[in-house]
Amino acid sequence: MAGTDAQHTPTHCENCGTLLQGHYCHECGQSLHSPTRHFGHALEEILESFWHLDGRVFRTLRDLLVPGRIALNYLAGQRMRYIAPLRLFVIVSLLTFFVGKLVVHMDEPAIQFGGEGGAAMAQAQTAEEVRQVEDRLLKKLAVEEAKAAKVPGVNAALIATRARIQGEAASRIAELEAKAAKGGNTGKNTGGKTGGAPKAAASTPAPAKEAASGPPAAATAATAKPAPAKADRDDQWSFNNRPWDEKTNPVNVPLMPAFVDRWVNHKIARAQENLEHMDENPDQFVQAALGAVPTALFLLMPVFALLLKLAYLGSGRHYLEHFVVALYSHAWLLLVGLAMFVMNAIDDAFAATWVSVVTALVDAALWIWIPIYLFLMQYRVYGDHWAVTAIRYLVIGSIYMVLVLFVVMFAVLAGIVA
Repeated sequence: MAGTDAQHTPTHCENCGTLLQGHYCHECGQSLHSPTRHFGHALEEILESFWHLDGRVFRTLRDLLVPGRIALNYLAGQRMRYIAPLRLFVIVSLLTFFVGKLVVHMDEPAIQFGGEGGAAMAQAQTAEEVRQVEDRLLKKLAVEEAKAAKVPGVNAALIATRARIQGEAASRIAELEAKAAKGGNTGKNTGGKTGGAPKAAASTPAPAKEAASGPPAAATAATAKPAPAKADRDDQWSFNNRPWDEKTNPVNVPLMPAFVDRWVNHKIARAQENLEHMDENPDQFVQAALGAVPTALFLLMPVFALLLKLAYLGSGRHYLEHFVVALYSHAWLLLVGLAMFVMNAIDDAFAATWVSVVTALVDAALWIWIPIYLFLMQYRVYGDHWAVTAIRYLVIGSIYMVLVLFVVMFAVLAGIVA
């Protein structure tokens, strides 16, 4: 083995062609030994790379936990000790939202209106029964809202579901009242009280006879459920006081060519189709929101650095230095988000136990620590008086939060119409 290894020992670097004067090339740093020719060298390279990477990861995460330490050290020139800020941000972002998509879901039986709850709402024959079904669904939804409150950015679908339930209940009550009014008018037209009573009596046995000949629950749910859904679609998707239709009643954009109108109406059709799917499965909305956040943060990172640059014009720091501060602060925020996702998974696994109390306390502590950490980081990196730092911190934070919400909503909408 030694003779074989010596036979293949090169005199020049296989990477850049420089004459070798030792075990490593002094020009590019590549090792003399090839891991493809000797198993021992391959194992040595794997272990060396692992421990070298592990040391950098450990130092980076350890110093990232202390507000401002890693940013100050990196800006002071200690760059080899840490993972590069952009690489750290990308890795942590992918890891955080990968875990988020795995653990953050909506329990469909509790909030899916189109299943058991939708059938019960459609079968309700009085306004009181409708309100009882509505109260039951809203109580189940409140449980999901309590869970979603611990995870940032996932309660938008719950709000939409609450509005959906309340709208369906109101629609069903209005339908029942309209039927009752129509029945009263029919009785009056057929000859007053004596004419109306026999008709009502005669109509009573019909459901019983129908029940004897076939399954009533499935038939009632199948026939009653589509009507309010269609009414809701007409109310939500209307143009020129008529139900919107891509062919017969499209949206016309003023002063725009025909191809723009076609594109807009095609996107509206896609949005309608996707929203109907999300209505049946609200978890799709949550997944879309979680998928939009990394893109929003990546696009807004230069904007946050620009806000820091404008706020500290007299600090003497270059824009890229502010960019480093932005990357490390966002990397820490992503780690906090990762911790919250893990707490959410643990809470779901050990619900209604002492573990739920611990996860709730951890979540509360993280929410409290977030603004404190970011303030201390800004205070230590830029070294201003704490009162001046507080003013700049509030201004930058307020502007940036509005931008994040806007970009996330835009990204979600873009995904809906895609």
